[in-house]
Amino acid sequence: MTKKRKLFIWGIGVALAASLWGLERDSGLLLAPHLRVKKIEVKGCQRTNQQQIVEVTSIPPHTPILKLDLKTIAQRVESLTWVRSCEVRRILPNKVSLKIVERRPVALLHLGRLYYVDEDGTPFKEPTPGETLDYPILTGWEGLGWEKGEGKALIQEALGFLREMQDCPHLSKEAISEIHLDEIGELTIFLARRGTMINLGRGDVGLKLRRLEKVWKWITTRRLPVKYILCERPDRIVVGLGERG
Repeated sequence: MTKKRKLFIWGIGVALAASLWGLERDSGLLLAPHLRVKKIEVKGCQRTNQQQIVEVTSIPPHTPILKLDLKTIAQRVESLTWVRSCEVRRILPNKVSLKIVERRPVALLHLGRLYYVDEDGTPFKEPTPGETLDYPILTGWEGLGWEKGEGKALIQEALGFLREMQDCPHLSKEAISEIHLDEIGELTIFLARRGTMINLGRGDVGLKLRRLEKVWKWITTRRLPVKYILCERPDRIVVGLGERG
């Protein structure tokens, strides 16, 4: 065997030994007592019980912190009803931090039974006794299907109206009791206090709201008894007056 070949074989042996030593060292690092989970910190939850969140993570005490699958832990937490998203972080040497974003109900959707709807237009739970029902009710989606396509888009359009209405000083003083989707796919708004019906039609929500705000200011200034408003196009609004009480 030549000297060069001996040096080559020796070099391979040294590299292999170094590699094995590195694996052993890394394994020792993963299993080091000071790098094991001792605390799970939960931030951002109000409706969800913190202990329930800790339990659903399924992190046994003293688990090596560097072996945690953060994506899987987040998915487990996001399976809880009120949790919209969960960010999981390691805080070395021994703490896991969970940052929770909870779902915020903005309306109720009637699908045979009532369900809370979040900002994205997703129904996520039925109200239980003691939980508030003081939200606008979306009706007319029972046979259309809310999960995808036009049904989902129309829920988002209805919620867009609610959201943008908050920027209208006069209209925002009126509580909405119901948003109804009719057979031809148009939205009708019912105001809670006055009982006024507003036929919103389809599309151009922002433009229609700006015109409606001006019309509603004119109506309230004159204290007119409005029975209905037809707003099928932004450039044409029809106001139907009822009898004065």
